[in-house]
Amino acid sequence: MKSTDLKNISTKYKEIQLQYDKLGVNISQALELLLKENSISYLSINNRTKAIDSFIGKIEKKNYKSPFEEIEDICGIRIICYYQSDVNKIKEIIRKEFEVLEDENKEENLEYDQFGYRSFHFIIRIKKEWLNTPNYRGLENLKAELQIRTVLMHAWAEIEHKLAYKSKSQIPKEFRRKLSRISAKLEESDEQFEEIKNQMDSNKIILIEAAKASDIFEDNIELNLDNLKAFLDYAFPNRHKDIDQTRELFDEMIKLQITLKDLTTGYNNVKNELFNIEKEEAKSFDNIEINEGEVHWQQTGAAMTVLELTNENYYKMRKKAYPEWMSVIDKFRESKLNK
Repeated sequence: MKSTDLKNISTKYKEIQLQYDKLGVNISQALELLLKENSISYLSINNRTKAIDSFIGKIEKKNYKSPFEEIEDICGIRIICYYQSDVNKIKEIIRKEFEVLEDENKEENLEYDQFGYRSFHFIIRIKKEWLNTPNYRGLENLKAELQIRTVLMHAWAEIEHKLAYKSKSQIPKEFRRKLSRISAKLEESDEQFEEIKNQMDSNKIILIEAAKASDIFEDNIELNLDNLKAFLDYAFPNRHKDIDQTRELFDEMIKLQITLKDLTTGYNNVKNELFNIEKEEAKSFDNIEINEGEVHWQQTGAAMTVLELTNENYYKMRKKAYPEWMSVIDKFRESKLNK
C-alpha cells in the first residue's frame, strides 16, 4: 500500500473511530435492556472498535478497494449467554429490533469432523426510527458485527484462538484426535446443560400446576433450591424474584432445619394476614402507602415474613440480627397469641 494511501486511510479512520465507539456502546446498552425485557440471562455483552493497525492489516490481507464500505466488523459486539435456547431467542430479538444485512451460522459451515467454533454472526445497522433519538444521531449507515455464543462456545473459541490453529491442516496429527474429542464433549455438554434446564423448568411447572389445581402445594418433597423456587412462584407469583436472596433463604432454612412443609404450613396459616403486615411495614419503615393488590416485598421477603410469624427458631435468628425491623412482626405475633 502506498504511503499516501496509508496516510489518507489513517486520517479518515481517526475521524470515524469515535462514531464506531459510540455505536458499540449504544447497541450494547440497547441489548442489555432488550435481554432484560425478555428475561434472558447472559454472562456478558462486550463491544470493541477495531484498532487502526488491525484495520490496515485487513485491507492489505484482503486487498480491499473500498475498505470503509467492505470491512463490516469495524465495530464488533459479542453476547455470551448460558443456553442454546437463549441463543435462538436472542437471534429473534436481533432480527426484530435491528436492520439485519447478513445472518450467518458458523456451525453450518463445519463438517462433522472439522475444526472451528460454533457461533452465530450478524451484520446489523440501526433502524431508521432509532436515529431520531440523541444517542443514535450521526450513526446512520454504520455497520456492526454481532456474535452470539454460549459460554461453552466461547470457551472453545478462546482456546482455539490461543492455540493459533486456523484450520485442521495446521494442527499436528498427534493433537487432532484429542482436540476433536474435546470439541465434541463441549458440544455435548452444551446440549446436556440445555436438557437439565428444560427438565428443571418442567418439574417446576408440574408442581405449580398441581398446586393450583388442588390449592395445596405438595410439601412432602425434598427441600432443594428448585422446589423452593417453585413454591415461591406458586405462593407469590406477582412479586419480584431474586435468585441470590432465594439462595440465602434456602441456606437459612437448611441451617435451622426448616422443611418445605414447615414453610408451606406456615404460609397456609398466615397468608390472609400478610397484606396487613406488609402494609404496616411499608408505612413504618419506608413511609410508603400501599393499597390492596399492590406489593412491597419481594418473593423472599414474603416467605421470610411467613417464617418469622410461624417458626420460633427463624424468628429468634431474625430478632437477634435485626431487632429494629421486628417490631411489626412482634405486634402481629402477640395479637395471634392473644386470640
